Amino acid sequence: MPDETTKIYDHDRPIWGASAIAREAGLPDRAAAYHLLEAGHLPGRKVGRRWVSTPGQIRGALVGDRSGGHDV
Repeated sequence: MPDETTKIYDHDRPIWGASAIAREAGLPDRAAAYHLLEAGHLPGRKVGRRWVSTPGQIRGALVGDRSGGHDV
């Protein structure tokens, strides 16, 4: 069973690429993730040509929590 420390790290671990972000958000494909990331509806940053976000930021956006979380 994961301890509290593991949960924190999982919440903040980076998710690289639109395909992985789409899977985390439950989106049908990476094109949907690109659209939502570019429009600012999903939190993420572009590093080079790749998008990066965290599970915590994505979950927060899906439930309407705009209060913060951690920046990527």
